[in-house]
Amino acid sequence: MAQLLWRNHITQHIALLPVWLTLCLCTVLALPLQAKTVTIAAGAWGDMTTTDGRGLYIQVLREALAGTDTELNMRVTNWKRAKQMFYANRADVLLADHRSNGNRQFFPRWHIDMDPPIVLFSLRPVAGLSALQGKAVGWMLGYEFGQFLPVTVNGVEVSAEQFGFDMLEYGRLDAYVSYEDKVPAALRAKVQRIELMPAQPLYPVFQNTFAGRQLAADFDRGMTRLYQSGRLEKLYAEYFQRAGFPAVQR
Repeated sequence: MAQLLWRNHITQHIALLPVWLTLCLCTVLALPLQAKTVTIAAGAWGDMTTTDGRGLYIQVLREALAGTDTELNMRVTNWKRAKQMFYANRADVLLADHRSNGNRQFFPRWHIDMDPPIVLFSLRPVAGLSALQGKAVGWMLGYEFGQFLPVTVNGVEVSAEQFGFDMLEYGRLDAYVSYEDKVPAALRAKVQRIELMPAQPLYPVFQNTFAGRQLAADFDRGMTRLYQSGRLEKLYAEYFQRAGFPAVQR
């Protein structure tokens, strides 16, 4: 008799098992999905990336990743600190850098802009770049422009472009490396120029992990969608041609 009651008890529980599983599944599905937070470390570059988390690059990134349940946490600071955050794994994306070799970073197919030519400026003629051996040469904090010189120089990092050109003008630097559009109007006719690197694409840089590569793939799909819909051209407006994207077929 006891065995019969026990078998009936077990049978009743087994019969209720599908109901319990259905209830559990419904409970899980009813829970709100939480967006994954992605931390973006970026340099502060005028209208492209502003310290209050706005700017063209940031808007493009938001729209490219729209629909991926991703919440962006923007950290806009100086370029040196932004790189330190990324390579210390305290940021998921670095915005933005040239394509380079290395195991730590992963680059998407789509770039986000074209970096203008990198130029060495001086007030006296430079008899070849090798003549800069041991000389005081400046560039912006974290830019590491010394890598484009064939000799070792006394590299001086500055926190603002104006400081660099002031140091050049007052003889505290033998040369300063920057971009043509950063030259103060008063110096444009005075400086000598040597191009160190032609214009090259700038990319958002992702961590070279499974999650980082997945995020880069989401970015590429989003950029293709924005381009094909014509939205990318509207976002960039007068910067679209400069950014080096393919011409939109009309």
